[in-house]
Amino acid sequence: MAALHKKKVVVNVASKVGARLLTTTTGGGAQRYYRAFQYSHHLRAGKMTTTHQQIRGCALAAVRSSTRTTTTAYDSHSSWKKNNDQLRRRPTKRECRTIVITASSSSSSSAVAAAARVKEVAILGSGAAGLTAAYFAAVTQKDAKTVVRVTVYEKTKESGKKILMSGGARCNVLPVEATIDDYVTDSNPRLAKAILQSWTVPKCLSWLRDDVRLELGIEHTTNKYFPLSNSSREVRDKLVEACKREGVTFQYETNVKKITKNEANDTYVVNTEDGKDIEADVLVLSMGGSSFPAVGTDGTGYVIAERDLKVGVNKPYPALVPLVGEHPGGEYLPGVSLDCQVKIKKVEKKKAKQAARMGFLFTHKGYSGPSILDLSHNVVKSIADGSVENNSSRNSNSSSVSSSSSSKLVVNWNPSCDWNEVLSPGKSGSDFVVRRLKPLLPTRLCEALLKEAEVDLTTNVSNLPKKKRVHLIDILSNYEIKATGHQGYRKAEVTGGGIALEGIDTKTMELKEMKNIYVCGEICDIFGRIGGFNFLWAWTSGRLAGISCSSGCIE
Repeated sequence: MAALHKKKVVVNVASKVGARLLTTTTGGGAQRYYRAFQYSHHLRAGKMTTTHQQIRGCALAAVRSSTRTTTTAYDSHSSWKKNNDQLRRRPTKRECRTIVITASSSSSSSAVAAAARVKEVAILGSGAAGLTAAYFAAVTQKDAKTVVRVTVYEKTKESGKKILMSGGARCNVLPVEATIDDYVTDSNPRLAKAILQSWTVPKCLSWLRDDVRLELGIEHTTNKYFPLSNSSREVRDKLVEACKREGVTFQYETNVKKITKNEANDTYVVNTEDGKDIEADVLVLSMGGSSFPAVGTDGTGYVIAERDLKVGVNKPYPALVPLVGEHPGGEYLPGVSLDCQVKIKKVEKKKAKQAARMGFLFTHKGYSGPSILDLSHNVVKSIADGSVENNSSRNSNSSSVSSSSSSKLVVNWNPSCDWNEVLSPGKSGSDFVVRRLKPLLPTRLCEALLKEAEVDLTTNVSNLPKKKRVHLIDILSNYEIKATGHQGYRKAEVTGGGIALEGIDTKTMELKEMKNIYVCGEICDIFGRIGGFNFLWAWTSGRLAGISCSSGCIE
């Protein structure tokens, strides 16, 4: 048997410093220093189990040349699990955590390979879901013999460009509460529900506050959480910083074009536009959808999923998208806004679905606002079903639909009003109709609706014919939006459709037919309504994919 040489690795971890590994070889007395992880946050939070295992993994990597499996570890002091106030102060020498790993070296090459195992995790895309997956992949390392190295590959020059645009650059990071009814999918809704139930809003909120270190507050009028800074850039930057604290590395301007399997090594090869191949043991696809192609989300992930991974993809379409159409009475009302009740009526369904929000905005091209955006996918899908005047491709900027669409948007312009009572002659039958309506509606809209109903501005309530009165009430309470199209991916906030949830293991986010490939975020066939629900999906699916892909590296 080859002679055995002893090596000792000492790891000192203090509250406000990183871990440094000191390896001393008895033969030559040479010393090698390695920068490991930034542990200050973990120590303050008292999360010792994960960091302990990470240190052990790093230590083994540091001495990966000629090590054996005999490993012992001990903890010289346990005071780090005390309260946060005590952990914030500078630790004394005695309070430094020390882990000593003793390993025996051998000339056996197989023993070297077993102790030196390094697993590469490649996160493809660094939006909200990708950054979350990277963070949790980095912190979920539980095996002393395996080091998981997490690298994020981003197509553009920076991470999280869509984060920067969200919530009017304020970034509504979470809703106060959520249910499966807040989401839309062409897959089985029970599968979406199973994924969403893997994490709760309160736990996600704690992660954003404690680990990402965001200061958040509730906007009670909309029931959404925003950063107190009202800065989406702060959200993006702190997510990236949190990943880097855990040892995640980033490579920008890496445009993924193809994924192939290396059967010999049981790894995946990612082909990029510049010809530099990436080889990884595990992949996480977080490449986003097709909305806002100007920031790099051009639908490439769907192409790769279908062509390279042979995964089922439900046809993508623009969602949460402004609609195109004529304004009431043929008038031009851009900038007019109000709270109203919007419903979607479908020919095949008796009951109309009402938008959860009431904000409505007339735009230069048609209609927008939360109430319109939340229901717009119904009109978009009517276009895709064939009620189309001009055919449109997946990445078109706009589409148009015939007036015979199977989905119709109807509006009650002021649901708090009883329009029959408002237009009743009563004791003041000499009032002008317009005078009755102006206190209840924006002036320009009021006049446009009267024009639509062919009611003159000088008409008295008492002189309004019954037939015109009934017609006017119908316009006020059940007005059909004349949507002729939508503004396409260029203006869509998210993408509907995507990788079918039936092809995903809902417990791990791993593709059922492709081992060690995980998916998360907008590339999946699900989206939420306006109000932070898509961020919740990104955080939840990204966390599940990150934890699972890192755990999957441990055999």
